[in-house]
Amino acid sequence: MKSLFNTKFLVALLACGSLAVAGDTISAGKLAKDAKKFYGQTVTVKAEVEDVLDAHSFTLDEDAMFAGPDVLVLVPRGMSASGLKHDEVVLVTGKVRPYVQAELEKDYEWFKNGKILSKENKIDYKTRPVVIAQSIKTESGSELLE
Repeated sequence: MKSLFNTKFLVALLACGSLAVAGDTISAGKLAKDAKKFYGQTVTVKAEVEDVLDAHSFTLDEDAMFAGPDVLVLVPRGMSASGLKHDEVVLVTGKVRPYVQAELEKDYEWFKNGKILSKENKIDYKTRPVVIAQSIKTESGSELLE
């Protein structure tokens, strides 16, 4: 009987979107809204590219009113800036972490002096979840990282 209760409870959690299962794809809006729930987890996010900042970073449009700020994606291996386009739908798989400038500078040599923060638009990235990309795919399945 206990097993049946656990199964029903798990199904209920999945139905209301309170639990992500490995391999599930989530929206950038869900990640932006519930970022703390995903810290330390590897997720796959499906969303439109909002802004390509440079060869190591871009944002995903959270596309939901009041969900939170767009999701920041960091690409440690780098990418061709022409490889991504505004409004292109992509699947990004990577580990979620909070934006902590000192930790990012320590972990990634190319991320020095809050490089992203020095952009002209002066967006407060400290409020954004960060996905460290391991894979970036187009909707058709083409891998954009080598």
